[in-house]
Amino acid sequence: MSDGQGEPVAGDVFRTVMSQFPTFVTVITTSDEDGPVGCTATAVLSLSLRPPSLLVSLHSDGRTVDRILGAGAFAVNVLSVAQWDWSRRFATGEPGARFAGVPHTVVAGVPALTGAAATVGCALTQSIRVLDHTLLVGEVRWTATGTQEPLVLLGQRPHAAEPLAELLAVA
Repeated sequence: MSDGQGEPVAGDVFRTVMSQFPTFVTVITTSDEDGPVGCTATAVLSLSLRPPSLLVSLHSDGRTVDRILGAGAFAVNVLSVAQWDWSRRFATGEPGARFAGVPHTVVAGVPALTGAAATVGCALTQSIRVLDHTLLVGEVRWTATGTQEPLVLLGQRPHAAEPLAELLAVA
């Protein structure tokens, strides 16, 4: 354990520690004249209820950020447990081929992934570059809830949300 007084923690050590925080696996999507684009993200949070808003953190060098900034809208697709392979596809796959064979519909100009546990469509209201990431603030314009259980990442492994909730329930 670090005493907090020395050098900054190494990135791989920080990633390992942060993997102990359960998080929903999402794919952030947008679309423009070049077609749909998206990337996997786990840094998504509810920001405000007045107005309903989300905060998403994406790597600034990714092409999804630039396309969201241009389009002015994005969707947060919470993947279902059946979509684990999509999380890897949208994280590491060839950017131009990520949507190949992935069923989706376009709602208010942005792709909503078919079978997602939930989808939230947002109008981009603010972007802030912080270190190597860009924080995107989106005002919620529409929502959809699926019937599948959401995919949760814990300890760098996929899990279904319901069994985790039972495991973590306080008696």
